[in-house]
Amino acid sequence: MDGDRWTCLDFTKTVGWAERDRPDDELTSYEALLGWAERKGVVDQAEGERLRRTAAARPGEAARVLRSAVALRELLYRIFSAVGQDLAPAESDVQLLNGLLPDANRRVGVARSGDGFEWAWLEDPEHSLDRVLWSIVRSAAELLTWNELQRVKLCNAHDCGWLFVDESRNRSRRWCDMSDCGNRAKARRFRERQREDG
Repeated sequence: MDGDRWTCLDFTKTVGWAERDRPDDELTSYEALLGWAERKGVVDQAEGERLRRTAAARPGEAARVLRSAVALRELLYRIFSAVGQDLAPAESDVQLLNGLLPDANRRVGVARSGDGFEWAWLEDPEHSLDRVLWSIVRSAAELLTWNELQRVKLCNAHDCGWLFVDESRNRSRRWCDMSDCGNRAKARRFRERQREDG
């Protein structure tokens, strides 16, 4: 099935969480949402084109789905940033996520794959514009029930705020990206030490 367990974390990275006015928000239109979904493998190119045609014919619905996508991103960030700081997510947020699961789950089934079967999205004759959100919602549920959920962390950089999965052996990773946030943090500490020594 499209996407993976971490798709929901990737989705939270469509905005800069450290910025108060969020000038770098990727989700500026339904088209932008589809572009992100295609890049991340949430929908393939053919399905993306079908959804574009449907969105052009139903602009009001496309605008509603975009608002739902932004609300979902905010919800996921609240849930997983709590997890990433070893806190319990708000029960009201977990219930909001649970309220979204039935719509996504009723669209999933099994389909032939090689010699066996795999999870797959069932045919959607209506080309539901919220189809993009189903994978994200299921991803969040899968990640929350993962037996290594404690590997989800919030970047320690004061100017970042992104979520990541710590795949290090000793689970000691502190930054979403060592070459970016990690190096900036090390450089800042170095400058602070120089000021203290000077």
